[in-house]
Amino acid sequence: MTGPAIDTDLQNRSLRPLSDQESAVGGVMLQDAWGILTARISNLEARIVATPVDAALRGLVVQIQVAMVLRVLNNPYGMMTEGADDSSMRRDSAVSTGALYVSDSEADLLSAGDSVSEGAFTIKPRGWRTDPQPDPWTTVSGATVY
Repeated sequence: MTGPAIDTDLQNRSLRPLSDQESAVGGVMLQDAWGILTARISNLEARIVATPVDAALRGLVVQIQVAMVLRVLNNPYGMMTEGADDSSMRRDSAVSTGALYVSDSEADLLSAGDSVSEGAFTIKPRGWRTDPQPDPWTTVSGATVY
């Protein structure tokens, strides 16, 4: 499956007009971004093609795919600082790498709500199990079990 983002999404979310070369490279990079997302979140493709369609998830995937590509197109050489004469500009490290990547916060957004992505130290509230479990605080034969 190809990713849900298309070239038009890239142009619509850019703060400047993209050149023909940027549009062509951006289209290829959108598919690269989809590959990175599906490698990082194993059930993402199944959740995207599921019926009924989850429009919110699909929109979020498009947004994140495009953000990944725009980070590269806006700073392809990964420059942190630029200067000329007595002026200089410093880019935020989040956008200065020049690499195509999904950030941890973006991956967390896409993993929210699935049954696969659970952390090692996840605390689950009472009642989270699907199979019935005995309540350890119930009274058995008149005695309280602690």
